[in-house]
Amino acid sequence: MRGALIAIEGIDGAGNTTQSRLLARWLRRRGFNVVLTKEPTNGPIGRLIRRRLSEGVADAHIDALLFAADRADHVARVIAPSLSLGALVVTDRYVESSIAYQGAQGASEEWIEEVNRFAPKPDLTVVLDVDPEVALSRKRGRRHAFEEEGFLRRVREIMLRRARERGHVVVDASADKMEVHREVRRAVERAVIRSLRPTGR
Repeated sequence: MRGALIAIEGIDGAGNTTQSRLLARWLRRRGFNVVLTKEPTNGPIGRLIRRRLSEGVADAHIDALLFAADRADHVARVIAPSLSLGALVVTDRYVESSIAYQGAQGASEEWIEEVNRFAPKPDLTVVLDVDPEVALSRKRGRRHAFEEEGFLRRVREIMLRRARERGHVVVDASADKMEVHREVRRAVERAVIRSLRPTGR
């Protein structure tokens, strides 16, 4: 039985990591085999991406290609094998982040989609939506190259437009984190769980 791929997307500070972890924990309690993962990964390309961000180095096309390379490794090592074993894969960021962020940097959305054509399409994409001013107020410490309010507004616009065009679920991420979690759960129940059987039951 093939598993399912759930992508949690949103601008920096939207709560992607928190909501991905809460969702994975809830799904495991329901008896599902869950693989929680993230992008950029902790692999060599992911570490290179993080170093570039911390140093303030950014170029739309180089960044898009690096994220795609990291994603190719991610798909080969984690996502595809897990799906083939019937797991529910929850990924904190995926292709839509590349399209929104590198699109906001100036790269063509169509080109970014093309270099990511190898990536399996998610069974569900959830976009956590929050105003960039609120999102940045949640961030502590030094900000990386993408954490600037004007830039994040462009990223948010792309994410929301694509969500409307492609039917992604949009959740208000300015609410209390447990209320956001309940909304994410409802989306997963409607789009994914009804077609699957828990492995532990």
